[in-house]
Parts: sequence; C-alpha cells; structure tokens
Amino acid sequence: MERHTLVHQGQERRWIEIEGTTDALLLVLHGSLQSSNVMRNFTDHTFEGLGPTVVYPDGVKHHFNDLRAGFNEDARRMRIDDVGFLTKIVAHYNVPTIGCGFSNGGQMILRLLFDAPGLLSGAATFGASMPTPENTLTTTDNYQPTKLLSVQGTEDKLVPYAGGMSGIGGNNRGETRSAQDSAAFFAELNGCDGHVTSTGDKLRVDDFSGDHPVRLVTLEGAGHMVPVERDLDPRLGHNPKTPTGGQLLSEFFFAGQTR
Repeated sequence: MERHTLVHQGQERRWIEIEGTTDALLLVLHGSLQSSNVMRNFTDHTFEGLGPTVVYPDGVKHHFNDLRAGFNEDARRMRIDDVGFLTKIVAHYNVPTIGCGFSNGGQMILRLLFDAPGLLSGAATFGASMPTPENTLTTTDNYQPTKLLSVQGTEDKLVPYAGGMSGIGGNNRGETRSAQDSAAFFAELNGCDGHVTSTGDKLRVDDFSGDHPVRLVTLEGAGHMVPVERDLDPRLGHNPKTPTGGQLLSEFFFAGQTR
C-alpha cells in the first residue's frame, strides 16, 4: 500500500494506492462520511486482486462534490473541484480506468461521465442511481457512451430502489430515478439495442446489449451497501454477502480476460 498526495485548488488531496498486476486502474470512491481507509475496510478489500491497480481517493470533509443539485455538504458549499482532482489522478497513471463508487462516491462517478466525458473506460455504481432531471447538477449533452454496471438493493432506505427522495434523517439529496429507469436512461445514451433479464436466488440481472452495454444487478432484500462476505452495520440493511461487489465487477468488466 502506498499513500500519495497532490495539490489541487490550493489544497493537499490524498489517495491510497494498491498496486495491481495489469496496466489498468480502478478508481474507487467512498460514500458520505467515509474516507479512503474506511472504504477499504467497508468493502473488505473486495475490489483488490482483480488485476488493475486500485486507488482510493479522499473526499474533502468526507464527501465528494457529486452530480445531485440537492446535495448540500461542505464539498458543494466550498465548490470543491473533484472533477479536476480525480482527472489529475487518472492522468497520473495514464492507463485505462474504470470508475467505481458507493453512494456519494457513485454519484461522483456519474458526474465524471458528464463533466469529464471519455475519462473513464467503464463505470460501476453501488447504491447510486441517476438523479431526476431537476435534481441533476450538470448537463448530459457531452456524455460519451461508457460501459456501466449498477448494483442496488431493493430495500435500500437511503436510495430507494423504486425512486423518490434519497437521503435519511433530514440529510436529503433530492429526487432519484428508480433503479430500472436509471439503467434504461444509460442504455438509451449508450445506444443499446437489446434487453435480457435473468433471475437467480435473490438476484435479478438486467442486461442491455450493445457496443457499450449496461447491466443492472438487483439484490432482492438488500440494503445500502457494497455486498461483502462479512457482517456489516445492520442499520444499513441486509447484506446478502454473495456475490460480492468484487465478483460482480469482475464478471462484468474482466470475464474472459487472462490475468
């Protein structure tokens, strides 16, 4: 493990690096009130060992300045340029990059797709769906089709699977689309021309096919989390444990690759 820093907007910004075995990068962004260290532990290192070098950046005051117009944390009030910061990290490694984020971090990954089009070769979000149009901070006009994986639990109390107001305890983040509508939105942007649904034990997978496919993995009964093979805070809801977040990401982005 290595720790890195750079100066952006006059601030020292930090990230953790876990060296991989392939010439690729996995950019992993934490959720609200988390940090790089917390994200590594929260996800039980599930994204490490898949091949790419993994980097965990720190948000300012434990948040990233994400896509939602209704987002109201210091990172927004301070006008933190996380798009610029994360772009610098990607440029530092200069290899194909998949962006992966949980909750607030997932919303930051979505913002990168619109405000830094072409920066990411793929994107994965956990517990984060596309905001409604009136709750979207930036235009989608410059979007470039990008392979996308979305993972959501049907019993997520912070980001409702069926859509509606996201957030809890007064820390609302504005309206979000349903998980299904969010996937269909990106499938249309990506020019997908087919849709197949498969189901398993408490698992539903919607695959939208095309040159830039979209996959929605629905975890029946699951809460707000990245699934891992250990117990999590029960306040987040049910953790199905398998498949893990790393397994879901690997199956979608790396299946058939030799490492």
